[in-house]
Amino acid sequence: MNPLILIREMARKAGKPVEKVGRVEKDYAVTKLASSNREKLILFELEGSEFTGYTNLVTTRNDIYAMFNASTDLEVYDRVVKALENPATLDTVEFDEHFEKRDYTLDSLPFIKYYKDDGSRYLTSSIYIICFEKICNASYHRTMYKSPMEAPIRVVPRHLHFLMKKYHERGVDAPVALVLGADPYFELAAAMTPPLGVFEASVAAAMSGYNKVVKTPLYKIPVPANASVIVEGVLTRELADEGPFTDILMLLDGKRPQPVFKPSGFYVNKHQTPLFHAIIPGLWEHQFLMGFPREPLIFQEVRKVAPGVVKVRLTEGGSGWLHVAISLKQSSPGEAKLAGLAAITAHPSVKHVFVVDEDIDVDNPLEIEWALATRLKGSEDIIILKDIRGSTLEPRSKEGIGDKVIFLAVKPFNEPWDKYRRVVIE
Repeated sequence: MNPLILIREMARKAGKPVEKVGRVEKDYAVTKLASSNREKLILFELEGSEFTGYTNLVTTRNDIYAMFNASTDLEVYDRVVKALENPATLDTVEFDEHFEKRDYTLDSLPFIKYYKDDGSRYLTSSIYIICFEKICNASYHRTMYKSPMEAPIRVVPRHLHFLMKKYHERGVDAPVALVLGADPYFELAAAMTPPLGVFEASVAAAMSGYNKVVKTPLYKIPVPANASVIVEGVLTRELADEGPFTDILMLLDGKRPQPVFKPSGFYVNKHQTPLFHAIIPGLWEHQFLMGFPREPLIFQEVRKVAPGVVKVRLTEGGSGWLHVAISLKQSSPGEAKLAGLAAITAHPSVKHVFVVDEDIDVDNPLEIEWALATRLKGSEDIIILKDIRGSTLEPRSKEGIGDKVIFLAVKPFNEPWDKYRRVVIE
């Protein structure tokens, strides 16, 4: 399963044109290309490197459908949930059959400056794999260029942070493997947060059917055998400034001390051209890869309390992260309120939840606004939950502690439908 062949096939299934643009500069050019060509998969060669880059693979929901040969949300949700609940067994093959060592430094990797306000050039699709005892974890962590052998990475307090600390508490740096040019299923799995102990590589294998991994020469970390580039290294106990960096909300995430990645060995896949995914910060791929894996979990949680749920959306206006819109067919009083609370349980980073009736298209923000205007009563249908843990990215929060609001823009359960029915143009 060659990732470049796979992404071309995904684009074909989605009806997305593929455009090869040749060699591009490292600063700002890729951002401009992606932002003006949402409907195209862009392939390019990055100046000063041997890497082929691609961007805009997943910019619409249709692209996600193509990935799973699906035509509805429920088909995709079912595949994702099944993979999370039934991860595949991995097949370990020989490292030397797939990879060869290269005399690289970090200067050889495809670091890009995406915006003028960013603190340096970055890798945005860098996936780090860490194992401690029998537990392995794969997750995205942006990587900031500092020097040929040092790159601070952003580590939020989730699973990698937990496992990294296990090493640091023993007085040693944490061994990791950096993966570039992974296939889209592994990329999607690395954006999920399954329970600690469920390895994202096994989730990816359950979604794609490709289960081959190799163990790295130095640290014996399992990595996908079809990845393009692997870099072994350590996350240091000493810290260095990372940031600022443009986050998913198109706001600057500030500078802070973070662990430093120091490489120990560079390896390139023998069977493919070095490949990397240029995920533009704050644009559509960032939103879909970070936010979409939460949708199946939100849908699953909401359906437990509101069986008539129709659609769940992490909206584009909320950057695919802070706003959830839910449409449902009410079957009992108070059900809409439970649906809003369930969404917060499933996705604690959410800030605002909009619950609407089944006749409202949650993919249309104008219809959501119409429901707010005609079906919501401010003194009864707005629920404010103060001082709750949420997203650290949310600028009105204090270190992630902020307010959440549920807007119940639904017909009052016991009132007649005719009073609230939206007239349809024949």
